[in-house]
Amino acid sequence: MVNLVEEWEVLEDYAGDKQGLYQVLYGAKGVEIRVNVGRLGFKKEFESAKDPLLSRILSFCNSQRYIKVSENVRDEYFFR
Repeated sequence: MVNLVEEWEVLEDYAGDKQGLYQVLYGAKGVEIRVNVGRLGFKKEFESAKDPLLSRILSFCNSQRYIKVSENVRDEYFFR
C-alpha cells in the first residue's frame, strides 16, 4: 500500500537518499505524474506539460536517479 501525500514538498523532504520510482501518464486532461518513495507517494494532474511544479518534480526525479516506470502489469500476467 502507498500512503499519498498532498504536497510535493513533503515527499521531496522525506526522500533523502531513498530509492524511488515515477511514472508520467499523458491523457485528454493533460499530464499526470506519480512518484513513489518507500511507502509514501505523490500524484497530481497538470493541464500543461510546461507547468513549473511538474518540471520541478521531473528534475528532482532525474537528479535522484529514480526509475521511470512505463506501465503496470499484474504479477500473474507478466510471465506466460
